[in-house]
Amino acid sequence: MIKHIWSVLCQKSSVDQLSNNISLFDVFEALEVDIKSASNVKPTTDSSYNVPVQYQVVTLLSKDTADSKDTQYSIRITLVNPEEKEKILVDQNLTFLANKKRMRSINQIQGLPVNKSGDYHFIVELKHEEKFQKVADLPLEVKLNINTSPKQA
Repeated sequence: MIKHIWSVLCQKSSVDQLSNNISLFDVFEALEVDIKSASNVKPTTDSSYNVPVQYQVVTLLSKDTADSKDTQYSIRITLVNPEEKEKILVDQNLTFLANKKRMRSINQIQGLPVNKSGDYHFIVELKHEEKFQKVADLPLEVKLNINTSPKQA
């Protein structure tokens, strides 16, 4: 059985080739975004903004014992905005190798769709054979500073 150990929202991570240890950089729980008329943050068709930020959701999983065969599972990461609208950011199948007891899933995500200030949640779900089960809820407080009018001279 696959067990969720932890999940973290960070800007980047690095795995040491010699020790196989992971370092997490710029772990964040809050984000402040200035949106201006000349900004590279553009409104989308659904009245939200796609903030051009690159980040990762890193998850550590384990098994009780090393199995004699590979285990297939799926991971899904969904962003839930303050209005409780959901957007799937990651939906992929992964293989937990037979001779391993632990496995990391490093999910690189580009862009953050936001529509207002408030608490956003990254929901991490795992599926092995049956249905998805929620294993983590990573909150992110977003503060939008929207200024779309031109500045007066």
